[in-house]
Amino acid sequence: MSLHIVALRAHDTAVVEATLAELPALLVEPGTVVWVDLRDGGAGDKHLLEEVFRLHPMVVEDMLADAPTPKLERYDGYLYIVLHALLPGWDKDLDVTLADLDMMLGSNFLLTVHAPELPSIVAARALVQRNPELLRRGPAFVAHAIIDVLTERFLPLMERLDREIDVLETAIMRAPSPDHLQTILDLRHVLSRLRRVGMHQRDVLSRLSRSEPALELVPEGARPFFRDAYDHFVRVTDLNDAFRETLSAAMEVYLSVQGHKLNEIMKMLTLISTIMLPLTFIAGVYGMNFDVMPELHWRWGYFGALGAMSVTALGLVGYFRRKRWL
Repeated sequence: MSLHIVALRAHDTAVVEATLAELPALLVEPGTVVWVDLRDGGAGDKHLLEEVFRLHPMVVEDMLADAPTPKLERYDGYLYIVLHALLPGWDKDLDVTLADLDMMLGSNFLLTVHAPELPSIVAARALVQRNPELLRRGPAFVAHAIIDVLTERFLPLMERLDREIDVLETAIMRAPSPDHLQTILDLRHVLSRLRRVGMHQRDVLSRLSRSEPALELVPEGARPFFRDAYDHFVRVTDLNDAFRETLSAAMEVYLSVQGHKLNEIMKMLTLISTIMLPLTFIAGVYGMNFDVMPELHWRWGYFGALGAMSVTALGLVGYFRRKRWL
């Protein structure tokens, strides 16, 4: 377990780092705002979550497990928020990996739980150290600082996907190959995964930006900031839907081009077979070697057969050209 606790007392001008032993006193100290960041949370952290923060056992179970989708739930005295963050590494091979970020928002505390180190947590921690007044404004503003970075990290990914899809479309139009089909399937898998997460995450941000009686722990002054994060993520989901439609169109173009190529191949093979059929007939007739055949003992019979084949083949080619089949 990696635990990082920062607190800002009512009359202090700088945040202080606290220990686990000091945490219970800080949580009940009037005017003190506390941010507890728990990384690599496991079963051993149940005591902290249940005894110190007095969270509902079902919430503790959810926080220590992977959540399939983002969500927002209201409990007595706190809000439980689950978001999915984009981990580094996607810019190398588009291996998009998402990680849970569980946040518990109370009146005077913010609890964040996550397994890997998240860039949004690192950025918010540095921001609180530089500007302690952010923590004094309340846990909701610190939560927004985390969510804002978390949301904006999806935009470079969408820009990368946009470039990849443009290159793919151009390549399919020029010379489609089975590798392009695999690329389409890989990109669609990435977009489907982002869409499943994005729809729920957008709804969570939308609720945080609205005035709801159940969300009184988010002050009115913080809602415009969450609305800005919501607008950013709406763009992410809209781009995702547009990219899915583009990939569907690219798939149709790929299949159409491949079908056209197959039709051209079958057409050429059919024409060759049609030309060879009468030639095979002539060769078969002259290859039966019957003595009664007048051409069998004719000096020019072999060349006559070849000439008949040539005239037949040229006649068929000329006919096909007039029909625009060649």
